[in-house]
Formats: sequence, structure tokens, C-alpha cells
Amino acid sequence: MRNARYFKNALALCLVTMTSGVGVAAWADEIKKPVAIPQVSNDWRGSITPYLWALNVNGSVYHGGNELVSANIDTSSLLSTLNMGAMLIGEVHKGNWGLSADLMYADITKTSSHPVGNYVDLGSKTSLSLGIYTVTASYTLHNSKDVYLDALLGARVLNNNGSTSFNVDGYPLLRKNINTTVTDPVVGVKGRFRISDSEYFVPFYVDVGGGGGNTQVTTQAYLGVGRAFDWGDVELVVKNLYYKQKNQGVTTNLDLFGAGVGVTFKF
Repeated sequence: MRNARYFKNALALCLVTMTSGVGVAAWADEIKKPVAIPQVSNDWRGSITPYLWALNVNGSVYHGGNELVSANIDTSSLLSTLNMGAMLIGEVHKGNWGLSADLMYADITKTSSHPVGNYVDLGSKTSLSLGIYTVTASYTLHNSKDVYLDALLGARVLNNNGSTSFNVDGYPLLRKNINTTVTDPVVGVKGRFRISDSEYFVPFYVDVGGGGGNTQVTTQAYLGVGRAFDWGDVELVVKNLYYKQKNQGVTTNLDLFGAGVGVTFKF
């Protein structure tokens, strides 16, 4: 009888241990499960997203309704002249409120800029540094297990510093500098929706603004597909950034577009 009682007690202990182990394992799996749609809470949450944008540039200048000049630069041409570049998105949220910044900077140098006239080009070059920084505050309009939507209000800063120099026998013949900083207010929405109750989702973003300096309108938008992991997200998007500016009857259009890929680390 005593042995039977010991056996029953041991069996009960094993069952309790196994049940507890299964419960702990299930809890751990739930903790590590990828989250395709972020959930609003009173805890701080944030993310850092370095990204690459295969950028193509279209530009044109108009006066009196007539096109004066246009330019098209593809990704390979930009990479061949790139000295340094950085693209980063950062976000922090607490409750329904949040703050985000999309920062893009590029420094390029183009040699063999041809002077006008019968001069011999002995080392001319054009240098350009371009920074586009979009900073917005956000408020969550909708949050469920399948849809996340934020309203945005903020500003975009365009900083353009360029110089062109022509040299003859090592001496500067001509140097032209252009330094422009324009700040425009923007409003928009961003978010994502889940694909068929899976770890995949569709991220989207759109904003519009203008009225700062010579800017008539500026817009930015992207749409893509992403996958959630327990440590963060990976996204593939198509992105467009547009500026239309007018100064003294001259209208300038700048259109940046291309595919991008980003890796988000959450904390």
C-alpha cells in the first residue's frame, strides 16, 4: 500500500510538472510570437530603421509655361558619384501619441563639368550635399489586430548645398555656390494592415505640404509589403518624394522615386 501511495504521489508530481512545463512553453512562444500590427499601450515603445533607397531623380525647370531644362539620373549614375549617404527612420510611442523622424542625406561629386567657351578643362568638378528631413508628431486613429493607422503633423526640411568650379592649369576660373534651406509644414497618415491573419503586412504612408519659402507643394508616399519577426520587421516598398517650387516666374520640379528596403529593430 505504501509503495502504491508513493507511486500515485510521484505520478501526480510528474503530471503537475509536465503541465506547468507546457504552460511555460506556451507562454514563452506567445511572448516571442512576431507582431505584425503594433498595439497601443501606456508603455514606451520605439524602433530604428536603417534603409536603402534605389533612388532615381527626375528634374525640370519651366518659365512662362515652357520647359527650359530637364534631367534624369538613374540609380547607377548616382552611386558612381556618391561620396557618403545615410537613410534612417526612428520612432517612439507612448499611448496614442508618437514622434517620428525620416532622415536622408547624400554627398556627391561629379567631375568633368564642362565650361562654356574655348577653355581646357583641367580638373573641374561639381559637389552637392542634399539633406531631406521629415519630422512628425503622430496620433493613433485606429488600432486592432489587423489594422494600425496614425495621423501625422510635422515639417519637412530640404537642405541643398552645391558648388561648381572650373579650373585652368590648376587655378580657379569660375566658382558658383548654391545654398538653400526650405522648411515646409506637412500633414498625412501612415500605418499598415495585416495580410490574412499572418506575419505579413502592407505598410503605407502619404503626406502633403508646402508654403515654406518657394515651395508650392511637396508630397511623400510609399507602399509595400513586410514581414514581422520576433526582433523586428523587414519591409520592401516603392517610395516617391516630390517638390514643386516657384521663384520669380521660374518653376522647378524635383521627383525622387524608386524601390527601397528597410530593416526595423524594435525596443
